[in-house]
Amino acid sequence: MSHPPEISFRWNLLETTHSPINLASTLRSGQSFRWRKGELDIWWGTIESTGVVLWQESGSAKNPLYWQTFPEQDNKSIIIDYLALDIDLDRMTNEWLAAAPDVLGECLRINHGLRILRQPPQECFFAFQCASCNTVVKIERSVAQLAQRYGCEIPGLPKESPVPLYAFPTLEALANADDAVLRSQLWGYRAPRVIALAKELLDRPEGWLESLRSKSYDEAHTLLSSLHGIGPKIADCICLFSLDKHAAVPVDTHVRQVAERLFLFETTGKSLTPTVYQAIRSAYISRFGEYAGWAQQYFFFVELGR
Repeated sequence: MSHPPEISFRWNLLETTHSPINLASTLRSGQSFRWRKGELDIWWGTIESTGVVLWQESGSAKNPLYWQTFPEQDNKSIIIDYLALDIDLDRMTNEWLAAAPDVLGECLRINHGLRILRQPPQECFFAFQCASCNTVVKIERSVAQLAQRYGCEIPGLPKESPVPLYAFPTLEALANADDAVLRSQLWGYRAPRVIALAKELLDRPEGWLESLRSKSYDEAHTLLSSLHGIGPKIADCICLFSLDKHAAVPVDTHVRQVAERLFLFETTGKSLTPTVYQAIRSAYISRFGEYAGWAQQYFFFVELGR
């Protein structure tokens, strides 16, 4: 059995034999922007107002996961929920391979254990406002600066933490953000939209975003798309990465290229029209079923690294 680095706090052990997870692939796959790998390959991040430390020996998705939470320690439920360890990934991938053995095999071999995170909806919602036409590095920096300026610092972190960690800002804090300051912190032209969306969400019932988890995909997607500046791809990212809509497929250039190359799927023209977008999403669902969004993330991550 692998052993985590010796450190100033006590690690908790989570067996992943029946819930495999490839921690590095999951946290690096472009679905969350709040994680940083520090010394000794330890991952530092936040889940709402909780600081989280994670470590896993590379080599197998079934290697144990070591973890700890701060300031409240030993909060196992938040780890299980966030990493979606309640979802049977082995059953899912076996079904994918049976349905399309020649299409997904390489992606699964490289990144077996990549999971879709169940992120806090508000954090996911705003993080993806700066995801369009931006690199992952810039998105991470933008979100980090947003949390640092408008969120509360998480207390009680161990001395090994490479940076302070901050809870994601409240809607009130974002609604009252200074446009010029937000523009200067890598948000640019997106700054007014962030402020406007925070104000718009404040006008909705409390917990409105979280309530979308209980609605159907179609209803949740339609409600998100009714907000200013939320297009189909951003709505699908929010649906998939925070609202348990596992068949949501955020279609971008990478996802489209995979569909055209591997599914012998032909699209006309360069524009990603609503008709083309829906056709590509349907192509994924027809092959990978109710967890098509999970399957596309494997393709997306491999395509991202080409």
